[in-house]
Amino acid sequence: MRKLLLLLLAICSLLPSKAQVDLRILNHLAVGAEVGTMGWGVDVSMPVTPFVDVQAGFSMLPKVGFNTSVGLSKAFSGLDYKIPVKGQTLMKNGKLLVNVMPVPMLTSFHITAGVYIGPEEIMGMYNKESLILITEYNALFPDNKIGLALGDYLLEPDAEGNINGKLKVNLVKPYLGIGIGRGVPKRRIGFKFDIGCVFWSKPTVYCNDIKVNDTDIDGDGAEAMRIITKFKFYPVMNFRLSGKIF
Repeated sequence: MRKLLLLLLAICSLLPSKAQVDLRILNHLAVGAEVGTMGWGVDVSMPVTPFVDVQAGFSMLPKVGFNTSVGLSKAFSGLDYKIPVKGQTLMKNGKLLVNVMPVPMLTSFHITAGVYIGPEEIMGMYNKESLILITEYNALFPDNKIGLALGDYLLEPDAEGNINGKLKVNLVKPYLGIGIGRGVPKRRIGFKFDIGCVFWSKPTVYCNDIKVNDTDIDGDGAEAMRIITKFKFYPVMNFRLSGKIF
């Protein structure tokens, strides 16, 4: 009887205790930093079940400015005059993502769905010199207005001779993707890679807070603008490094 009791105690000592079992149900928290086509970002993540992780955070594409020039829709006296302008990226978003791992015991492959939420503006363009002469011309000839020809879009300066052009998309942008890695790593440090698409609808052009319609003026960068304004989605590729706090 004593030998049987010792054998049972030895077997029990080899079995994992309840405290050792990681159920991964709201019992961990990790912080992560990422970089990719959405810019750089930070987030926190938590397991909901062994199959599901939830991530919440913020991402921002750095404000990259560039100088270029845009021609007039109708040049004075037939001159091909170019207006110097400055362009700038404006994309920043909060995010809420759900990572579903179909077979978490064997692989960290996951399917991710969620939303990015942020300002509608993703790109801006501004004049670098006053366009008050164009404003005055348009006041004198309202039926024959001129302005900057950005592709097929006519951008007219405001009363102060300024142009504030914006490319806008939806405020709420659904996301769908796949990847390798966990929102909350099994060990202290983990790596996660994702590819997917943000669906943000057809981009629209605004000038001084007024929507600008396609006018077929075929100005500078017409083909590029036609392509940009037809894409209803934005490709996403992110690399994320995370650390488990507890």
